[in-house]
Amino acid sequence: MSEPLVLTLCALAGVVAYAALHNGIVGLQRPVHRTHLLFAVICATITVYVGAKTGAYRASTPDELVRMRRVEIGASIVFAGVLPWFVGAYLNIRARRLQAAMSLACVLLFFTNLWSPWGLAFAAMPAAAEITLPWGERVTDLRVFHPTPWFVVGVLGFYFIFGWCAFAAFRRFRAGENRRGSLTLAACLLLLIGGVLYNHLVNLQWVPGVHVAEFTFLALVVLLDFELARERRRSRDRVRGILDNIPAAVYVKLQDGRYLMTNRVYEELFGLASGSAIGKTDRELFTSDQAEAMLASDRRVLQQRETVRSEERKGGNGNGEPRIFASLKFPLLNRDGSADAMCGVFTDVTDLRRNEREMYLLRRQVWHADRVARTAVLAASLAHELSQPLTAILSNAQAGLRFLAQDPPDIADLREILQDVVRDDKRASAVINGLRTMLRRQETEREQVDIGACVQEVVDLMHSDFLERGVDVTRSMAPGCVVLGDKGQLQQVVLNLAMNANEAMTEQPRGSRALHVSVAPSGGRRVRVEVRDSGPGIDEEDIDKVFDHFYTTKAKGLGMGLSMCRSILEAHGGTLDVERNQGRGLTFRVVLPLEPAARGDGAAVRT
Repeated sequence: MSEPLVLTLCALAGVVAYAALHNGIVGLQRPVHRTHLLFAVICATITVYVGAKTGAYRASTPDELVRMRRVEIGASIVFAGVLPWFVGAYLNIRARRLQAAMSLACVLLFFTNLWSPWGLAFAAMPAAAEITLPWGERVTDLRVFHPTPWFVVGVLGFYFIFGWCAFAAFRRFRAGENRRGSLTLAACLLLLIGGVLYNHLVNLQWVPGVHVAEFTFLALVVLLDFELARERRRSRDRVRGILDNIPAAVYVKLQDGRYLMTNRVYEELFGLASGSAIGKTDRELFTSDQAEAMLASDRRVLQQRETVRSEERKGGNGNGEPRIFASLKFPLLNRDGSADAMCGVFTDVTDLRRNEREMYLLRRQVWHADRVARTAVLAASLAHELSQPLTAILSNAQAGLRFLAQDPPDIADLREILQDVVRDDKRASAVINGLRTMLRRQETEREQVDIGACVQEVVDLMHSDFLERGVDVTRSMAPGCVVLGDKGQLQQVVLNLAMNANEAMTEQPRGSRALHVSVAPSGGRRVRVEVRDSGPGIDEEDIDKVFDHFYTTKAKGLGMGLSMCRSILEAHGGTLDVERNQGRGLTFRVVLPLEPAARGDGAAVRT
């Protein structure tokens, strides 16, 4: 005898079980989005519900009927408890307290169904009576004639839960958010309410037939599964749109070298047709040299499971100029830590590198202009510094001529005169070389610089200016403090700090103008240069502003000197800070990294 109803229910259970398995796998692959996992649980409960319903239709004894109906009702209770959470995740609704209350009520009903003698459906042991369906199939009668009070409570609870979910979907629809998905969900829930209502009308014998709620479950599963699949496609399309419009070339390769994904910028960069690289390897798309160069770094990423960063030159523009790309390649790891794919991102940094170069050249021009301006301020002092040795050389030369005119000439006096000439010449040469170092404009290679000697030269260069202003200068220079840098730029920093200190003490009475310059090793393989003055200082609230561009306390200052000093030192891997002294004035502190071979023993030379 044919059993179309039972066979249909079996087929229905199979379809819903597949939906549960499919969405469960998707949910596990996308742990950040729980909608699919919740829908998988719903589908699993429907599968159990339909399976138990099928078994109840074929029950031959009252005990078997009670057992199947208990499982059926338990599955429907779990379905009702999970449904609010699914609806909340699907519609992005946050009503945690109400959802938790509905789920808690379902938990109570679930355990009541387990502990009741015959489940919620039967107040007493039912009879396993059979009915004949219109097409001749004989099945066990599942109508509930004498339900328990808890069964009635559960039915009303189901209506409330389904009604709330449908109302939430309609609200989202009217708000214009996910209109299609909201309308589909609302329609499925209303259909489900109609199916449950029809079941109860059958139980009351108001309408003939069998229960049909399980078929409304099929509509719910099919339509929502279709909508979730549509959302996945839309999500993939959005990701694809993002990848195609970001200003970077992106690709994904499998472990065997076949391309899994390439975006539009990558295809344009290498002149590939849209989608033509998918499923192919580098050897099929590029020359052997290009392919080997790309595969070498790819193998390193996959084998060592590490991120590789580099800069590469690829392609060219209309003038044949190659473009510079910042390359980032990283493995795509599985949960067990293995890597079966990798992703590469190429960002065009040609214009950025060009702008950085232009900014560097402009900054050097500004630094040079500042050096020239500050040296010009010292013109009178430098003239005095040069006039002294030159005058001494002239006097010694004239004296030498007079000694030569004697008969016989005094050789010892001549030797002493010539030694004085050599000493004064070296003194003048030191001043000129200091000026040449300060004023040179061409770019120089970084070299080892004795920072103590470097600072000493600047102090010597300003010697006359200090004397003219009545500044008492003390120095403490630790020998052997060698740094790697541009000597001219480092001297510019010290000159700037010393001149600022000199000018800051102008308003102080003579005798109280003191400047202390020190060079000493600092912790962590670094050297510290300090310039401490006895000027008026600066207010505490303004101390952090001194390095801002265009901030100055001078009437005719531009406010660029200290900001340039900090930029120079940062380019050397150093820092520049300032602090208020205990009494008067400020202390500017320069910290630079020592060269590994440098050994500052801390034995300072004090003058």
